[in-house]
Amino acid sequence: MIQPQSPLRAGAPLIALLCTLLLCSGCSRLLVAVDSNAINDPPGKRTMAQQLADESIELKAVVNMHAADSNFKGSHIVAVSYNGYVLLAGQVANEALKKKAADVVRDIRHVRRIYNELEVSAPTASLVRTSDTWITAKIKSSLLAGSDTPGLRTKVVTENGVVYLMGMVTREEGERLARAAADISGVQRVVRLFEIIGA
Repeated sequence: MIQPQSPLRAGAPLIALLCTLLLCSGCSRLLVAVDSNAINDPPGKRTMAQQLADESIELKAVVNMHAADSNFKGSHIVAVSYNGYVLLAGQVANEALKKKAADVVRDIRHVRRIYNELEVSAPTASLVRTSDTWITAKIKSSLLAGSDTPGLRTKVVTENGVVYLMGMVTREEGERLARAAADISGVQRVVRLFEIIGA
């Protein structure tokens, strides 16, 4: 004997079809809303993926240098990456180590450019490094205190009194940032390593 279907079971396909139509119309409204209000990243701001790639570059640079040559153990090297632009600063024992440091970094994925600012000399004293840290902190505070946003997307590195500025900025922003850094006491020289964007 065939049992009649319950009204709920008989209407299930119709309910499923209605739900699908409602969901699709909601999606199309969302797409229209997104399309009419384009979502853009601020110019010069690194994406999360770029930030993670930079952190990976910095870590690999230090680890791979020490793996490549045990003589790096007596060196003082700072490796900083911003959007694939890598700064090597500090002190190494000889020109061969300076060249090898750049060669090691060049083989790391996502490295776009290398600034080899390593000096052939003895490592700086702890007092000098403390002074460098203080200079960096003062410059960062000065840049963040200003009304300009480039300070938020600028990396400041100080090594032996020399200040290196990195980031994605316009030419005009770079000039302003360099002037602000040069005004800080204790700064010997300012080196601009910006990636110039826009006009």
